[in-house]
Amino acid sequence: MLFEKISSGTKTVEIFLNEEEMKHFSVGDTLAIHRKSNEEDMILASAWSIKKFKKLADVYKVYSETAIGLSLESLDKIYPQNDVKKHGVLAVKMRVLKPNYD
Repeated sequence: MLFEKISSGTKTVEIFLNEEEMKHFSVGDTLAIHRKSNEEDMILASAWSIKKFKKLADVYKVYSETAIGLSLESLDKIYPQNDVKKHGVLAVKMRVLKPNYD
């Protein structure tokens, strides 16, 4: 479902924990987003804005639930509160470059 929202351009913001492996990530970098049901289906997207937040709720003050693609309650289930408190989160605004699927 999220894959379809990204490919249609509805979901334009991806959320990540601001962990060590994300420190190198910057504007202009490419994201490869795979469909869970078929790893060969992929969308290439470019990061054109990256904002740091201390709390998930703060992301929703800047971006709509539609742009994020999930409710705050859903994100709370994905990202444990302790991890968010420790690392913060990144909201990556993305633009689809190329879908690679039928």
